[in-house]
Amino acid sequence: TPLAVNSAASLWGPYKDIWHKVGNALWRRQPEAVHLLDKILKKHKPDFISLFKNPPKNVQQHEKVQKASTEGVAIQGQQGTRLLPEQLIKEAFILSDLFDIGELAAVELLLAGEHQQPHFPGLTRGLVAVLLYWDGKRCIANSLKALIQSRRGKTWTLELSPELASMTTRFTDELMEQGLTYKVLTLVSQIDVNNEFEKLQRERGLGSEKHRKEVSDLIKECRQSLAESLFAWACQSPLGKEDTLLLIGHLERVTVEANGSLD
Repeated sequence: TPLAVNSAASLWGPYKDIWHKVGNALWRRQPEAVHLLDKILKKHKPDFISLFKNPPKNVQQHEKVQKASTEGVAIQGQQGTRLLPEQLIKEAFILSDLFDIGELAAVELLLAGEHQQPHFPGLTRGLVAVLLYWDGKRCIANSLKALIQSRRGKTWTLELSPELASMTTRFTDELMEQGLTYKVLTLVSQIDVNNEFEKLQRERGLGSEKHRKEVSDLIKECRQSLAESLFAWACQSPLGKEDTLLLIGHLERVTVEANGSLD
């Protein structure tokens, strides 16, 4: 059935896996890691091309989740269906509105949040789900930055095998051809901790001081890694004319901080 729930949460689990495999290949230099990285990048190329784009809300999914307390939902890789408690369904709709994500993706984050709760003492599954959502984004942003840093280029080398350097250079070239500069600059302009916190505050999506700091750190790291991806690109290989103009346009708009550093 197409409407099956991924219990590892499609907005978190797979991205965590990508980040792990990037690390295995680029830093831990594991022998079989190059092949595994190639495989996962091919599979998840659409996620890098659409960069941070969420699965949209969907009438069919909404109905499915609405009835999940009596009819249940199918879980990928498991037999039969699982009934969802009314409270979880209510939380899923709140999460779906909060992040503007598909209803099943919201259910997945809550189920994964529930599963991860032992690692987060004192947090509800909803508060853990908020962390997982931003951790998924962080994993994609960090993977993108690392892949771009591993490109063949003029400023530095990570001394990778020719096979690996060719693969990451080719992969990131394809992303650039699909308008990566514009997407990154748009996200860097849009992602704002204060705005995100306002939304979360309204839906009681923020917990203790510690939870707030963790959420804030994840959001900031997403933005930072995206910005550093472009910086790394420009260091390794010149940006095309259009992309250079986009970057200049962006720099003209951003504020210079009091200490002279760019925001």
